[in-house]
Amino acid sequence: MRTLPDQFLSWEGLYNLRELGGYATADGHLTRSGLLFRSEAFFRLPTDSRRELFDELGLVTVIDLRSDRERHDQGYLEEAGDTKLLHFPLLDVSVDSGLDRGDPDYLPKAYQAILESRPASLGDALTIILDPSHWPLLFHCAAGKDRTGIVAMLALSAADVPHDLIAKDYALTQLALERVLAANDPNADPARWRELPTAVIGSSPRTAQVTLDFIDQRFGSTQQYLEELGVAGDLVSAFKDHFTAA
Repeated sequence: MRTLPDQFLSWEGLYNLRELGGYATADGHLTRSGLLFRSEAFFRLPTDSRRELFDELGLVTVIDLRSDRERHDQGYLEEAGDTKLLHFPLLDVSVDSGLDRGDPDYLPKAYQAILESRPASLGDALTIILDPSHWPLLFHCAAGKDRTGIVAMLALSAADVPHDLIAKDYALTQLALERVLAANDPNADPARWRELPTAVIGSSPRTAQVTLDFIDQRFGSTQQYLEELGVAGDLVSAFKDHFTAA
């Protein structure tokens, strides 16, 4: 098994727990560590381990991007002490997109559907994520790849991280997938990654690059897209100031 990049955090029962710190921005700053985290859902973690994780990361807020159906099937947290638990469901592209899952360009098309299908939910999630008063914050979906990946793309882009680095961050989920499959344990895969078509399960840099290019072409820029979602421009400016450092 290859060595994992620094963005991965080691925690028993989580394969795709990462942070968004340590990326260079276009103006020569770095995104700060210990503030924004991303992961898969916590279905492998017993209650005590979840509490320990939240305490270890000092989490103020956790955002669940899964559908109501997924939360019912996979479980969800009803309370977590002082940590705020928020639910902003986004389209589950593994089952709900209505697109041909055999299409090699399935994911870029499905991601466009996510960007356009539930703007209120996505806008509400990003308004919380970009607000430093809710940090440290973790957001997650089921596998931590699609909905979580899009939200991470938008947050890093709002921080002025170049597209090529954002695409590399997105592609790190492939390493997580390799770890899940290498575990050879059905209990490690409640999201049923093994059963999904190749076009659905991948996380190539190209998918992220096509998605970011779509945002620029369709909306003009990430900033303009966020404005369409109802995210205030001054919040985006404050986010960049707090999330990056020289």
